[in-house]
Amino acid sequence: MTNIASRVVAVIVAVLGLSVALIPKYIFPICESGNLGFFSSYSPIMRCFWFGRIELFMGGLVVLCGLTLFFRPTPDSHFAIGALLIGLGVVIILVSMNVVIGSTCGHKGSLCQIGTKPAERIIGIIIIISGLTLTISNIKRYKAK
Repeated sequence: MTNIASRVVAVIVAVLGLSVALIPKYIFPICESGNLGFFSSYSPIMRCFWFGRIELFMGGLVVLCGLTLFFRPTPDSHFAIGALLIGLGVVIILVSMNVVIGSTCGHKGSLCQIGTKPAERIIGIIIIISGLTLTISNIKRYKAK
């Protein structure tokens, strides 16, 4: 992969990471109930709050991968970051499918169900494809030698 193509992929990955982080807060906002109290049994923090926090963290990790790839576009970093992106994409999808933290919202018409989760799944798939592109291009380069 050329240096310019590597930087283009890095920018795409960073934008995907920003979108993963910004979707639950600004684009398709989830219900924020973090101010209800942590240890109070009368007003627990809802799981959608933790869903948003996990997606914010995962998006930050994807942005970090994109920045690393942008400033250090070596073939070894392509393979390592590609493998990491595959894993992060899988985790983003699993979190949005209620596998990691359980069911987040029982209302089928809520913005979380019709907007946030499908958008996170689509972006997770695109992140996996980006990771596969990086790893496969690196494998092909080593086979050509």
